[in-house]
Amino acid sequence: MKYSMIILAGGRSSRMGRDKSELMLGEDTFLEAQIRKGRMLGIQDILVSGYRGQRCPAPVVRDRLEGKGPLGGLESCLRRIAHEKALVLGVDTPLVPAGELEKLLREAEENGKEITILSHGGKEEPLIGVYGRRLADAMAEEVERRKGSVFAFIRRMGYGVYESGGGEEWFFNINRPEDYAHILERHLLSK
Repeated sequence: MKYSMIILAGGRSSRMGRDKSELMLGEDTFLEAQIRKGRMLGIQDILVSGYRGQRCPAPVVRDRLEGKGPLGGLESCLRRIAHEKALVLGVDTPLVPAGELEKLLREAEENGKEITILSHGGKEEPLIGVYGRRLADAMAEEVERRKGSVFAFIRRMGYGVYESGGGEEWFFNINRPEDYAHILERHLLSK
């Protein structure tokens, strides 16, 4: 099965104090690192939701429904993907290896569900998942009539889970300057 990829990069980054998409990890920005993983997986159709910076080697999709958070960005991108399903990845989890994302894609293909998310150590990650394009209308309804919670939406729709055996550091969400300093230190030590 062929997949599209959606990278969610439209957050305000208020806790970080600057755009997380532009943070560097090695020679790549977080955004470039996520795009590179998609290309390593053979994904050609890559869309970026909400990016406002200057360094994006993929098409940027603006939210149709402004101010509706990740679900609003996802809804807009699902309407534009070339394939039936998309690998979805937040820009602020740059340490998830491409090999782990490949396992997630295999699980999604095997279970045939419209939504399959990654879980690690019992913690579910709805913004590391596979979503079907047919969900766009239901997402629009969710953000227009309810709070637009990703968890509430996937619980209402039903979903599959890929349980990762990977290290917890892979899924570290970088939201604050001290988180960024921590992963930079870890990244430098792992080289």
